[in-house]
Amino acid sequence: MTGLSVLVVIPTTRGPLRLRALNPRPGLPAPAAFADGDYRPLPWSADYARLCAPGGPLARLDGPRTPHELRLSGSFDAGRSWEAPVCLAHGLAARGHRLAAEPAQADLILWATGAVDLDLAVLPGDYALLDKIERSRALLAEAPDVPLAVLLPEGVERASAEAAFRAFERAAAPRVLPSGSIWEALEALTRPTEAIRRDPPREPSRRLWRLALPAGAVTAAGLIALTTLGARQAALVDPDVPPTTGTASAEPAPALPPSTAETSLALRVEELRAPPGSSCRRVAFGADPPERRPVARDDGDRLVPSRLVPELCGLAFATAPGLRLAIGPELRAAALPPVRLADGAQGYFLREGGRQNLVYAVQALPEAKASPEAGALAPGGRLVHALMR
Repeated sequence: MTGLSVLVVIPTTRGPLRLRALNPRPGLPAPAAFADGDYRPLPWSADYARLCAPGGPLARLDGPRTPHELRLSGSFDAGRSWEAPVCLAHGLAARGHRLAAEPAQADLILWATGAVDLDLAVLPGDYALLDKIERSRALLAEAPDVPLAVLLPEGVERASAEAAFRAFERAAAPRVLPSGSIWEALEALTRPTEAIRRDPPREPSRRLWRLALPAGAVTAAGLIALTTLGARQAALVDPDVPPTTGTASAEPAPALPPSTAETSLALRVEELRAPPGSSCRRVAFGADPPERRPVARDDGDRLVPSRLVPELCGLAFATAPGLRLAIGPELRAAALPPVRLADGAQGYFLREGGRQNLVYAVQALPEAKASPEAGALAPGGRLVHALMR
């Protein structure tokens, strides 16, 4: 049977993106994401490469191992809610379905959001569902007769989001997919059923595919998801909130600044280097993990300068729990948007044009939500670091 043509919509708080294409590219050193008309990988391509890496979440979908080019209609700054729609796109492509670039070209529109774990479970959390739905309204209105399937992760807005979708004026009510895992959603999308007639009809011989499980299976899937969540005791996450960054504090230093030992415990700075035989390009793509070397203290609040040798790819910063990072604008301007490393540290990979002499400051500050009454931690000290040729 001929596969369906599916438009995968990646909703963001700035508006929806279309997943234009997903094609193997053997010449790429690692899987990468690109925007229309641009040859430069998007800043979060390294995370996409990790998603596709051997042993990563997508390896469980038995897709091809060749590096893929993920082509989107645009990009976004940060967050992880793109993971679920991209995983679904890989799963659909592996099962013989095609990706449509526009709503009018599609047999099915798939609207999905959410982050995934290593086992392809969709993580519950606050995904700003209602905001994303409202910003997607115009795009979905371009093809009201095309069947619509949606994946809504568990969270405080899920029920309201489902009601908002059902209020849309469409030829058929949207089908809400199981949200426990990518596996469940794919099974619901790819199980064949009787043809559903559309107005105007497409090819008479074409059969559409069922977009929802039977009621009993949905109930079972929900029980499985709840049991899994209970066993893991997974807390709600906020995948769409980027790592906190900002300029170093300009306020006067406190009368009793943190000691050197306290600062070292509260704030850690490391160089990210390409391992032997690799390159910063491969590291930034996620093809090879970087070597991490601690930056030693020089004198007082200054760190030993880092040399801008070819194998220096960037810097990593980690803070103690309850503190957030404030990174000076000099480094932020010279680096790609920060990425969260495997241990939770923030990684700043240098841009090709940003490998210039610079001096920046970094500080660990109390979380904004913390208060002295709640036992907020004291600032972790301000460190000054130079990058030099």
